Amino acid sequence: MKSATRLLLLISWPYARRRRFRTVLTVASIVLGVALYVGMQLGSQSVQQSFGQMIDRIAGMTQLQITAGENGFPEDVLERVQDVPEVSAASAVIETVVESELPGQGSLLILGVDMMSDQKLRSYQLEDETSLDDPLVLLAQPDSVIVSRQLADRDRLKLRSTLDVLSAVGPIRLQVRGIMQPTGLASAYGGSIAVMDIYSAQHVFGRGRTFDRIDVVVQPGTPVEACRRKLQDLLGSGFRVEAPSSRRETLDGVTRTLANTIAATSLLALLVAVFIIYNTFSIAVTERRKEIGILRALGAPRSAIIRLVLLEGAIAGAIGVAVGLPAGRLLAAGVTHFLGYLVGQIFGYRLAAERPVLTLTDGLIAAALGLVASLLGAFLPALHAARQDPVVVLRKGHEHAVTPGQNRMRLWLAAAVAVGIVTGMLEGHSKAFYPTVVLILAATLGALLTPAAVALLIRLLRPVLKAVWPVEGALAADSLLTALRRTASTVGALMLSLAMAVGFAGLSLGGRESITEWLNDLMTFDLFVTTDPSLTTHTFHLPADLPDGVAKLPGVAEVQPVHMGRVPFRDSLVMLISVDIAGMARRSRFKLLEGNLAQMIHQASEGHGLILSESLAATRNLHLGNMVELGTPSGPLKLPVVGVYVDFTDQQGNIVIDRSLYVRCWQDDSADVLRVYLKTGADQMRVRQEILDRFAGQGRMFVLTSGDVKQQVTNILNQWYAMSYVQIAMAVLVALIGIVNSLTVSVIDRRRELGILRALGGLRSQIRRAIWIEAGAIGLIGAILGLVMGAVLLWFTLELNRSDAFGYGYNYIYPAGFALLLVPLILASAWAASISPAESAVHRSPANALEYE
Repeated sequence: MKSATRLLLLISWPYARRRRFRTVLTVASIVLGVALYVGMQLGSQSVQQSFGQMIDRIAGMTQLQITAGENGFPEDVLERVQDVPEVSAASAVIETVVESELPGQGSLLILGVDMMSDQKLRSYQLEDETSLDDPLVLLAQPDSVIVSRQLADRDRLKLRSTLDVLSAVGPIRLQVRGIMQPTGLASAYGGSIAVMDIYSAQHVFGRGRTFDRIDVVVQPGTPVEACRRKLQDLLGSGFRVEAPSSRRETLDGVTRTLANTIAATSLLALLVAVFIIYNTFSIAVTERRKEIGILRALGAPRSAIIRLVLLEGAIAGAIGVAVGLPAGRLLAAGVTHFLGYLVGQIFGYRLAAERPVLTLTDGLIAAALGLVASLLGAFLPALHAARQDPVVVLRKGHEHAVTPGQNRMRLWLAAAVAVGIVTGMLEGHSKAFYPTVVLILAATLGALLTPAAVALLIRLLRPVLKAVWPVEGALAADSLLTALRRTASTVGALMLSLAMAVGFAGLSLGGRESITEWLNDLMTFDLFVTTDPSLTTHTFHLPADLPDGVAKLPGVAEVQPVHMGRVPFRDSLVMLISVDIAGMARRSRFKLLEGNLAQMIHQASEGHGLILSESLAATRNLHLGNMVELGTPSGPLKLPVVGVYVDFTDQQGNIVIDRSLYVRCWQDDSADVLRVYLKTGADQMRVRQEILDRFAGQGRMFVLTSGDVKQQVTNILNQWYAMSYVQIAMAVLVALIGIVNSLTVSVIDRRRELGILRALGGLRSQIRRAIWIEAGAIGLIGAILGLVMGAVLLWFTLELNRSDAFGYGYNYIYPAGFALLLVPLILASAWAASISPAESAVHRSPANALEYE
């Protein structure tokens, strides 16, 4: 250890001072990998934790929650629950998100509770001299509301001031009767929360005589699980009885694909970082080749050389981790904000994401990954230099050659990986594990075959380069072949980055085309009446008489009311859509995957079957003819699957039944949206305005055109795939760093060769051009292999998307336009990266270069 430390002070430290930029570049490679991993992981975790904390703060002392999906349940269920001996306290709740009427103030969460019983479950700590000792105050004044301190500060509210919100019956004015201290319940939803009487909430939010859920506290000494089973048996399959924490599974499910994408991106970023670190350490080893040869000639053992470089790697890794962790934490803030916004736009969860916190476990994992990546990148050049004979070490060029034995080993390893890929594919794709493993194996296979592919492409490219630039082209090609290991490493990093970018762009393109096709098939209406312009929530319902009223308007040919809400299904909640199936089939086109269209429409419209979306059928392994049981307020409903079709309405999949069956079994004739079809020649905008004018006073209502709906869905989709820009940026960054490293090593390797060329009359422009061509060849070969591997990666990405939580079968579309744009971008980046090494080569004195060895 003392000898390694001495060598570190005598050799490593002077080199680091002389090559400050190179040292910074080495550390920057580690910082990049660590920061990306930490930022992506913390951002994802922060959103998940924010959702969980919101649930916990709202739940208070609640031990069990009873729900029946988004449709609610009758009031008499509360009495049945309160009569159970194992129940100590039970309180009904209505929970809804509304928009403030103040411009730019955003949304707030309103809880409707029974103050007579709810104080046994939740603590309402009010400021000033107000109290809830007499909850009848709220009962006697139905416009009363208590708000959090954060909400009061945000909207400048005081006691007895008014809070204007948009409700099911239109704009309403609530009066502030109390302000809660900013702890516990009042800190949920980022503090944008208010509480009102539950019966007032029923009227304001158009819930009729229903509740959203019942919060339960179990009798002391009674096992919670025993009480849960008793309540579940009492209420039946139409209800879910579970701990409050189980609600987190809802967000876990809908964000699983995004989480997998983030994890894959982070891991591939670290893999790319290994290539970058390898290149940077190759520079350090190459620049000190003479010193290493002298040390070996003086008797220094191979282990001393390895320990020296590994110690340098460990120090660089430690510095990189020290900088990467806080950098990743800063990046996590942006990722958290983006994911929180994305989840709100897509799923309707308006989360007030907590500030990302780097835990000890996360920090240790990130530090370990950074150090391992750094040591791995340092180990390969160190091992190669230490195993060389001192005379060979002092010789130029050969240290980067790939021997026939190494090629055979790579081919054997590639064959083993190929067997693993085939095995993974034969295992099937019913779970995300198999395509994920196959994806990693495919990336490994590509890395193993890279040297052989690079050598082949350089040999094919050499005649072309020589024909265009006889001297410079041949010189560049020979240099790349001589240092094949270094060239393959640079190309490999570039290849993986481009493959990621192409794979994600292809997923985005396939998703866009598939969803656009679905929109054109099913969104054939002219106008769309809804209570939520974002199309993500179903808090409010349209008035029951609205469909008939709209149908009587001049210019309206047909109105199809649709009810949408999540209902209990097996171990989770799924979207149930009820619509006049026969009417919808006349106006729209179902893209069937299983079943006969005519039979499906006949059986489903008669209430004798149900239709499943592709995603639900894939993730639950359901097929045509399978029996499906749904819990309803009137008892279990068992129906066969009569069709499976392509649908993207809900990320977790959906079930479609006829509206008449829904009204009969759920005793609910409300609608969430209206699909309005106009008569031939009717003015769309005139009818739209007439609906708004005629029914404006009947509640919260928005009338969108079919183009508006399609644009809204497209905007959400664009936001979902916005992360592709991060991958593109990373690909360009890898191109710059990798090519700079590779060309710097190439110039150092060829000091004597370039000096001889200059001494024999070679022009500076020729040397400069040779290095530019070398950079262009690296960029072109990396682009070719990256685009080819991207095609394979895209296939695996689509399989992962199909087999994961959503089960979406997007079309395979190679992003040819995107790929064509990437090629000139990478070539331009390669040229930019070659400027500094080229100028370093042409301005070096020939005499000094000839003295190098």
